[in-house]
Amino acid sequence: MTEHVCISVIVPFYNAQLHIQKCIDLLLNQDFKNTFEIIMVDDGSTDNSKKIVLRNEDNKIHSYSLEKNSGPSAARNYGIKKSKGEYIFFLDIDDTVDLNILSIMYNKAIENSYDLIFCERRYIENFKNTKEDVYAYPADKHFEKSEINNEMKNRFYDPLLLFGLFDLTGRLIRRSIIIDNKIFFEERLRYLEDEFFMWEVMPSIQKAAYIRKQLYSFFVHPNVNTALSEGLNRGFNFSNFKLIKNHIRKCLNRQEFSFETSQKIADQAFIFYIISTLISFSRSMLLGKLDISKSIKIRKKLISDIISDTEVAKSIKNYVRSDKESFWIPKAIKWRSRRLLEFVCDLRAKEIIKIRRKKLKLK
Repeated sequence: MTEHVCISVIVPFYNAQLHIQKCIDLLLNQDFKNTFEIIMVDDGSTDNSKKIVLRNEDNKIHSYSLEKNSGPSAARNYGIKKSKGEYIFFLDIDDTVDLNILSIMYNKAIENSYDLIFCERRYIENFKNTKEDVYAYPADKHFEKSEINNEMKNRFYDPLLLFGLFDLTGRLIRRSIIIDNKIFFEERLRYLEDEFFMWEVMPSIQKAAYIRKQLYSFFVHPNVNTALSEGLNRGFNFSNFKLIKNHIRKCLNRQEFSFETSQKIADQAFIFYIISTLISFSRSMLLGKLDISKSIKIRKKLISDIISDTEVAKSIKNYVRSDKESFWIPKAIKWRSRRLLEFVCDLRAKEIIKIRRKKLKLK
């Protein structure tokens, strides 16, 4: 008789020899007493990462390799296909988890047969937690289907909801939902692929629970922005924003939102992702995290595509800006001014950098 596997931890990695042993140690030393598996998927590494994995002889560890470097989406998809657990937990190789995260989350999951369990994440920058006092909700929370639908509806209008249900890491997802609905990561995307995946998952979630504990640590590396670097290496494609927009609209339609409501939310998401990406781009350039000459050309092309697109022009008219967002960035998009858009994105990025540095000095 095959032993019941409670959790499949899926860990994609690429040239991660500096982080991989620590990641494995944190998983093997979990206080979780039930059966779980660790699925390590090598995305075509050229360093000693795979050898380090193979040195760890433990029946919990299952090691796989992709034939070539195909990106984290392909690696995660491979891990999903190999998984056997009741729940799936995604872990990025350079992040860390508390030694009780699996036990706390699984015990909560079986308490009320939840489809999704998520906890708070620390954001570690320069060895300091920059979101120590930022929580998505004031207390542990239970979500019925109606509340999940409400979060889907309001996510891009309430800044606090950005750190709620839709993050990929630091959560358990019922595996049968992913498998039965044939949900996989969009491998054409090298940026925002986690958002794409979670929007596909959410319509099938009937019950969810939030644990107000920081059990997962997300590391912000000072000299690299992994997602943006990946986007630069592969080439940013403006059409990806449209791909996500149309995907969100389809997911909302599955929840029986009206066509008008689905379109309105998809338009809001479309502009939100564009603005967020442009600010992240500016911030990474100012911090020296990206190849400047290459990134200047790519940003120029990206902004030109944005301001000349008729779909953007239509969506920006209905964009609802939150109090914490820049007043001028939506205006620059609406006025189709490339130079103004570059300037105000850089200005906003400088403000964010200043705020973060001030916060780090205070800790």
